[in-house]
Amino acid sequence: MRLEYKNVFVIEDDAENLAVIFTILRREGANVHFDRWGMETLDRIKQHGSIDIILCDLMLLGEASGYDVLKLVRADTDVKDVPVVAVTASDPDVEMEKVREAGFNGFISKPLNRRAFGGQIVAILKGAEVWNEDVTD
Repeated sequence: MRLEYKNVFVIEDDAENLAVIFTILRREGANVHFDRWGMETLDRIKQHGSIDIILCDLMLLGEASGYDVLKLVRADTDVKDVPVVAVTASDPDVEMEKVREAGFNGFISKPLNRRAFGGQIVAILKGAEVWNEDVTD
């Protein structure tokens, strides 16, 4: 299974990282929507109808973090069940356990492994958990 017809929402404030993520996901067939983050981001997610997965950087511009995004998503009945994955340059040894405890559905380190990234997203959509390079059912 590739990502054909899957709707992916990316929250990323770095243009270069966004371009890499966008290119990989589009090559895999996904419909990619994105935002840099703002108070209206949750509304933008919901405007796209059925979002299959949200990929979110942990360190965003301004006062919000990926953890704040997760809290907003989980508190909203329209999108609370959408998988949310931390895609971050944060040190996995420091951040991964916090990400798990917060309720993210996975953790993928940047720089991305371009060969593995699409497969990691597919695995999560199939119900697996992805914690960096490891995939668990």
